[in-house]
Amino acid sequence: MLKLVPFSRLFRDRRGVAAAEFALIAPALIFLIMGVLEMSFRFRANEEATRYVHQVADIVSRETDLEQADLLELFDASVFMMKPLDTTDDLDLDIASVGFEGTDAEPTILWRRVAGTEVPFDIPETQGMGIEDESIIRVGVRYNYHSVLTELFGGGSMAIEKSAYARPRIERKVALDGQTDDGGATAYLDS
Repeated sequence: MLKLVPFSRLFRDRRGVAAAEFALIAPALIFLIMGVLEMSFRFRANEEATRYVHQVADIVSRETDLEQADLLELFDASVFMMKPLDTTDDLDLDIASVGFEGTDAEPTILWRRVAGTEVPFDIPETQGMGIEDESIIRVGVRYNYHSVLTELFGGGSMAIEKSAYARPRIERKVALDGQTDDGGATAYLDS
């Protein structure tokens, strides 16, 4: 037989209140934790791209004569230099030698090599970075960061672009394939 419970007793019963409160707050807490994780992953990707671009600029500036194969090896080494990020199809590397010719030391591109697609930069921003008959090395990196959490909610990838400049250490100009100047043409490295 069914027994009726008095209505006033039903309002005084506190069983299940904690479970109901948790059910209301849990989605917001989960969303907050996922946001913190996403921001830490993005910060890590940004730091790895920054570290990689500075390391490549430093390595190239220490050389006196490079081959295109050397630059391709630096690009291929990104898989190891940017661990734990997967850079297989998501990285573009753009290395250029910018020379300062004449008494006014106007910057001009001496040579430029690209793996992937070009990472744009303005030549005038290098004004004043070098002196007459000298060069600097400019390295640009674009890393397309993909996040599982962002894609879960319909978001896309985020392009992280970084650039670094370095002055050659031993010679005033770094030669590529035996030439310090190939007319500034952009050539693409084969993978």
